[in-house]
Amino acid sequence: MFALKINRHQIVSYIKHFFIAKRKGHGVHSPFAYQLCEEVFYNNNVFYEFEYLNNIRNTLFKNHQKLVIEDFGAGSKLLKKSSRKIKSIATIGISTKHQSEILYRLVNFLNCANAVELGTSLGINTLYLAKANSKSSIITIEGSMALFEFARQLSENYNFKNIQFIHDNFDSALPKVLNILNKLDFIYIDGNHTYEATIKYFNLALTKKHNNSVFIFDDIYWNKEMTQAWNKIVQNDSVTLSIDTFYFGMVFFKNEIKEKFHLKLYI
Repeated sequence: MFALKINRHQIVSYIKHFFIAKRKGHGVHSPFAYQLCEEVFYNNNVFYEFEYLNNIRNTLFKNHQKLVIEDFGAGSKLLKKSSRKIKSIATIGISTKHQSEILYRLVNFLNCANAVELGTSLGINTLYLAKANSKSSIITIEGSMALFEFARQLSENYNFKNIQFIHDNFDSALPKVLNILNKLDFIYIDGNHTYEATIKYFNLALTKKHNNSVFIFDDIYWNKEMTQAWNKIVQNDSVTLSIDTFYFGMVFFKNEIKEKFHLKLYI
């Protein structure tokens, strides 16, 4: 997720987003996009699982255990040492509570039956995805053995049953995972923040997308490469709706949206 230390590209991008992005769905003319604003992005209703999930999140901030982590892709902007405390990773390396809850609301709203996550990290988003639909199947892929083992143990400690953890690099694992899926309802890509890798994962995922699929790309303003990749993705002919929240971008493929629609939201 977004590190606290930001670069000039992120600062300039955020300022632009702040002044351009819509608030509360005002002026959104696409019925489906407006419904997303009402039910997902600006919905203040509290699901009863949120307190449970937030309690798990809070345990991470108190965990002084150290992990020796192998970095892949673009790595971390702020945590450069391979030995890192769980509490340090949780503080600057995972999604915020609000962002995790948005992912939960989205999976719940779309009733996603199968989801793929690239970049498990400590596994907190994985738990939100799994709780959002108890009948869903979550496949999460992590390249770091230390993070993979920690996240898997966290899931077992809290008795989550609908998560499959895979330790492998994305390039190797994603084609295998997609090969066993009939269709892909949801994919969350949070890792290897390079242009080439992001476009590659997008194109692979396209082979299993359907009318109700959603693809989410984390840290689309992480660097210029990620922003270029995001701009390339939203131009794809199969994308009918794209939503830029600054922290992550998401694309939809609904045939009923006849005219391509791009939306920037301030959340």
